[in-house]
Amino acid sequence: MNDEFKYDSVQDRISIVKYLNAISEGIENGHLLFGTDQKDIVFEPQGLLRLEIKAKHKDKKAKLEIKIGWSTEKDKQKNGTLEVKTGKSANKYDK
Repeated sequence: MNDEFKYDSVQDRISIVKYLNAISEGIENGHLLFGTDQKDIVFEPQGLLRLEIKAKHKDKKAKLEIKIGWSTEKDKQKNGTLEVKTGKSANKYDK
């Protein structure tokens, strides 16, 4: 399923902090809802999450990008069976 939500606006620092706090709480609770009058999208972050931060100055502008991602497939988050082979025999070890 491909679903996307995008929101772009200019706001003061206090408003941005409120959004970032709400996102932080949603990640902590495992439930995020983003929405406007036209569209909603729900995320349920679980397991290991990837955090990417990019900050830069260019000319007279500054930019901060924060990306957070995770797998939505529960099977991919589990460790599989480790197979070790030594010449004549094979042993499997579950983690």
